[in-house]
Amino acid sequence: MKRTRRLLGVLLAVATVTLAVVPAAQGAIFERFRFVDEPYSFEEEICGIEVEIEGTASGHTRVRAGTGKRATAFFDHTNVEFSETWTAANGNFVTVTGNFNFNETKAVPLGGNVFRFTSVESGQAFTLSDSQGNLVLRESGSIHFGLIFDTLGDATPGGVVIEELEPRLNGQHQGFFDEDLCPVLVPLLSGP
Repeated sequence: MKRTRRLLGVLLAVATVTLAVVPAAQGAIFERFRFVDEPYSFEEEICGIEVEIEGTASGHTRVRAGTGKRATAFFDHTNVEFSETWTAANGNFVTVTGNFNFNETKAVPLGGNVFRFTSVESGQAFTLSDSQGNLVLRESGSIHFGLIFDTLGDATPGGVVIEELEPRLNGQHQGFFDEDLCPVLVPLLSGP
């Protein structure tokens, strides 16, 4: 599930992502905004290597408020294009780019303020290039994420992730799981 956390890191860095869901026809628009070349940076361990991730993202986000049984849920739809550099302590780096649509599509009430949310990421979500600009990995298709989430029952986006459910992949996803990504990434970042 490392990829889920990396995806959410990008989304959280460029917009206040709500991690809640609503069908497009439900609820009023709570917030809508665009972002252009929004910078972000954070550190993360990927494949056992500490990397500094620095990037920029552009896109737009729309957050809808839920209604009825989903009144405490907020639903995100984000389209984003990003480019980032992953740099190891030895100075070796790779470039990661992507262009995807992230749409929270379904919320199932589980009791109280807890919901099982489904979201779909589609597009060219991930490309990995070495330091010379050679394309090494490319992903495209869709990923269906599931999440058990407590909205905390208030009138603001956000809450607490209770459980990340196993994602369902459609298409080409060579870099999604660490067991596929690491054999390619580690030599690029740890080499001479």
